[in-house]
Amino acid sequence: MLTDTAVQKWISYADYFKASAYSSFPQEHRYSPGRLECRMIVADMSMHGNTDPYVPDLVVSMPLIVTKEGAWSWNLGDGWHRDTLAPGRIVAMPPYTTSRWMVEGDRRNLVLLIPTSTINRILGASAPPDLCEAFAPLSLEAWDDPLLHAMMVRLWEASERSQLTDYLLADGLLIAILSQLLQRAGTLAKRPDQIALSPHRMRRLMEFVGENLHKKIGLLEMAEVAKLSVRHFARAFRQETGDTPHRWLMARRVDRAKAMLIDTDEDCQAIADMCGFASQSHLTIVLKSATGKTPKKWREFHKSP
Repeated sequence: MLTDTAVQKWISYADYFKASAYSSFPQEHRYSPGRLECRMIVADMSMHGNTDPYVPDLVVSMPLIVTKEGAWSWNLGDGWHRDTLAPGRIVAMPPYTTSRWMVEGDRRNLVLLIPTSTINRILGASAPPDLCEAFAPLSLEAWDDPLLHAMMVRLWEASERSQLTDYLLADGLLIAILSQLLQRAGTLAKRPDQIALSPHRMRRLMEFVGENLHKKIGLLEMAEVAKLSVRHFARAFRQETGDTPHRWLMARRVDRAKAMLIDTDEDCQAIADMCGFASQSHLTIVLKSATGKTPKKWREFHKSP
């Protein structure tokens, strides 16, 4: 039977790990260096029995090395599950779940903690409404997944470095890991036709903008192309792209202007007209804000031998 202490709500599983009986095990904690928050723990663990608390993290556990053979057993209130300890065998606990553990054997364990805030940030409007239910199938048994194993190890390695490529790699790996877990759980967040701004609506909008970029395009026209009300479109667009329609449209104008400055010999006034800027000076202001270069400097820089 779970105690009051066991069901205490912790902000992070990592904080609990450092403050609980697990603190007796040698351990190292790391944060992802990318923009998407996650935490990782490597701990040298021996035989133990413990109750893990309710936390807002998806907890993915994987032995890296087993130094003494044994087994691990866990219970989320639906009966005991048991599996042999083996390197690369993975089990995941859904967020907002309390679990009891009995572990025999010694191993070096890698634990990945993905906060629900990160899951929602990645999935946006496609996030399952109940994350506990969505990831529950991952707790029924342990499984082997060489791809997931490799990605978790690589994410641990990237979290030690501070190069720009490590930031990008960490975010890419975390998205791929989450996608792999969702596939394993059999959870396809939402069907495309349930998404607020579905792929076919977005594709139709991009085609319309591409054909009419030289014109003034308002929110009403974009909403009509997407066949949504203005209010619904603005909200759905932000949920799906993370940007407002106006900023997204301006970015498309800037992208085309940058390409035309490199690929054509059209003067800046003509490019401003063809890309839908109010004037040549408007193009100059927006391009310099986006790239740090005026149209003339942008062209010279990219056309220089």
